[in-house]
Amino acid sequence: MARHLKVRLPNVAEMRQLRQILEESGSARLHCWAEALLFYGAGLNAQLIAEALGVHTNTIYACLHRFAEMGMSLFQSVRSPGAPPRISTTQLDEIARVAEQSPSELGLPYGHWSLAKLQEYLIEQRHLLKAISREHLRRLLKKNRFASVIFNAS
Repeated sequence: MARHLKVRLPNVAEMRQLRQILEESGSARLHCWAEALLFYGAGLNAQLIAEALGVHTNTIYACLHRFAEMGMSLFQSVRSPGAPPRISTTQLDEIARVAEQSPSELGLPYGHWSLAKLQEYLIEQRHLLKAISREHLRRLLKKNRFASVIFNAS
């Protein structure tokens, strides 16, 4: 049985903003919230909205209650889930610069980087990072598409 909500409906200006959020937002969460509020403004109840969006009813109730408390500012308060990044963009840029150089250019006795050698150089000789696993380093390099860097297995 559907609960009776005492949440106000979005007004015309808010409905326009919600449509704009749907068109421009890359965030799945914001997209879902905007759709839920548009459906709610069209007269659907939380249970029908949840079925239409394929989410749990409690998700819709939470969205509606946040809208009642915060209004449209609820869309500015969304932060990305997960822990904040521990490696700054400056550090990423420096890692990229080092990885794209040949180790011999840096005065090292080998011709190309392995993940282990790059990891050791960044931590012990460059003091750029306190610690980083080889797997995390590999993912960072892959994510940032350092295609010019070829690593041997070690």
